Amino acid sequence: MPYSSNVTMASASSKSYILLISAGGSFLAPFMVSALIVAIPSIGIEFSMDAVAMSWLATAFFLAASMFLIPFGRAADIFGVKRVFTAGIYIYFFSALLAALAPGQWALIAARFLTGIGAAMIFGTSFALLSLSLSEKERGKALGINIAASWIGFSLGFLLGGLLTYYFSWRGIFLAVMPVAILIIALIRMMLPGECALSRGERLDVPGAIMISVFLFMIIFGLSEIPEARGIALLAFGFLIILVFTTWELRNDSPLIDVRLFLRNRCFAFSNGAILIYFTATFATIFLVSLYLQYIKSFDSRSAGLVLLISTLITTPLVAYAGRMSDRHSPHAIAMVGIILTAAGLLPMTFVSFSTPTALALTGLMFIMAGGAIFSPPMVKLILGSIPREMYGLGSSLAETMRLIGNTVSMAITTVGFTIYMGESGIRPENYPTFLESMRLIVAIFLALCILTLGMAFFAGRAGRAKTQAKV
Repeated sequence: MPYSSNVTMASASSKSYILLISAGGSFLAPFMVSALIVAIPSIGIEFSMDAVAMSWLATAFFLAASMFLIPFGRAADIFGVKRVFTAGIYIYFFSALLAALAPGQWALIAARFLTGIGAAMIFGTSFALLSLSLSEKERGKALGINIAASWIGFSLGFLLGGLLTYYFSWRGIFLAVMPVAILIIALIRMMLPGECALSRGERLDVPGAIMISVFLFMIIFGLSEIPEARGIALLAFGFLIILVFTTWELRNDSPLIDVRLFLRNRCFAFSNGAILIYFTATFATIFLVSLYLQYIKSFDSRSAGLVLLISTLITTPLVAYAGRMSDRHSPHAIAMVGIILTAAGLLPMTFVSFSTPTALALTGLMFIMAGGAIFSPPMVKLILGSIPREMYGLGSSLAETMRLIGNTVSMAITTVGFTIYMGESGIRPENYPTFLESMRLIVAIFLALCILTLGMAFFAGRAGRAKTQAKV
């Protein structure tokens, strides 16, 4: 059986199908996110939505994905990786159908929340699906291809989302997703027999799952409200919940997350910390560069979007390449190369001004995106290589949770920076100098965090080597 409970490595033909299935699942969610970003103005006009309601079209997805990633990752270890992954694809299909038929704004927002639940099932299992089916020497390449599929989905979403919205309707975005979901389900049923649940028989920690979901809701929602008092209160309540959660997990015989793992396994702890800090230091830079190009360099939105699309497509092959290289060399060393490239891109942006050549800003953006492409696959491989196979679902979901929280913190830092310098006023010509000051401060903070990530990746690699030597 190519993919069974005894975790026999898959045959050569089955490996190709497993990679295709996993990459297909990873393609769908980013495609829907970026395509919807392009379509939001048209949706807003059709449903007469205000700015807050329109923002929830994106927020609902990320909120659901963040809340349920860890519970579904652990559920996959207990009940079966393929079962949870397949359920996520089914939810993609039905949520896309509901969105395409949505009669109003709240029905559409609810469908996006449901899509986020499906995404949590996919993100929490796709890496595990590959890692349980492939040998250690093949894992990095496969992870790289899988992450590259996410990048391609995100890139094509901007293009195809715009075309579908312009020539047909925004509803066409969701209709286009449905045949892909059907194809993936068919491949799973025909080409992926068996199941893998290495923690079968263990109990799912439902109270712990509820607490971690509420904690992540408070953190994600609270960060989006910073620097308002409500945001600070939500963060404080979230940290109170995590203290209760930690106490509960330490006393639980079958914990959702073995909290002691972060203390015993330094490679695992440093690797997750590196992902959290890295995406905190990088996610909002694309947003900042987009604003800089449009407000300071007078790019129109179409030109700025095209620049971002081209930048993403150019750097996407580096993701697969980094995955292959992490099979041949130390994963942490490859990740550190990506961090250094990112720092090299952030450095000139700390001096950005009216007179900064556009080519220099675009070069910085390319370095940042290239660094991100090289950083991600080896860090995921490092995390999965540091834990037992029966925890791959949880390990995958934790890595994705760290990325999503990092993205949110990155935007929160940007929001606070803008508020300090510009208050409630928008970005208008008279505010351009203060906008540039805030941008320089924000990027300087990101650069400092990037350097911190370099140290964490180094210590993760050293801890991983020590653990390997101890086994020998």
